[in-house]
Amino acid sequence: RREEELPVYEKLGDVRSRAITMGNIADVLQARGDLDEALRIFRDEQLPVYEKLGDVRERAVTMGKIADVLQARGDLDEALRIFREELLPVFEKLGDVRSRAITMGKIADVLQARGDLDQALRIRREEQLPVYEKLGDVRSRALTMGKIADVLQNRGDLDEALRIRREEQLPVYEKLGDVRSLLVTRAKLATCLYLRGNAGDREEAAKLLEQALQAADHLRLPEATAIRQLIAKTGAGSR
Repeated sequence: RREEELPVYEKLGDVRSRAITMGNIADVLQARGDLDEALRIFRDEQLPVYEKLGDVRERAVTMGKIADVLQARGDLDEALRIFREELLPVFEKLGDVRSRAITMGKIADVLQARGDLDQALRIRREEQLPVYEKLGDVRSRALTMGKIADVLQNRGDLDEALRIRREEQLPVYEKLGDVRSLLVTRAKLATCLYLRGNAGDREEAAKLLEQALQAADHLRLPEATAIRQLIAKTGAGSR
């Protein structure tokens, strides 16, 4: 992509298309774990272009990607500042309720990583769920409910976490045919069942892990390794 597209855009003086292509390259680098180079591209090759063009939305999107990299590197304070000061005001001004809700979710992720579970939970329930419900976005609603369940599970509210995963997530992913989200949710549900330890929980958890592992192996997903480790840790394969 770099060799084929960039010279064309540079020759044409098409700075926007060049910036977009550089951003795509940075996305790939980020996925591969080359965070430093991805960050350099976002900051040096994209931001100045969008600022010069006066494209406030693309600038905000790029700032969001910078914040994602900073978060991955553990710089939570700066990531939080960017989400709050550089993204939210832009999306609010543009009236982009979906992007605002997504950004609020990222703020909740940072707060959760810092241990502020109450505030993270409030954001998920009050700032995200109502938006996705109004938009009819069932997948985003299910993902948000799953993050609520993560917090509840961490706080020891296992019954409500189990209810959410069974009633608010699994049926949605089954209906959507989202195999990856389905297997991840089954594995999380199994973990919750083991933690609770009621009669029949262990057997149900073992069955869920077997289903999740079969799907992960079939699709050759990296989650298969974590599921195998979970099975070994809980003894689910030794029935």
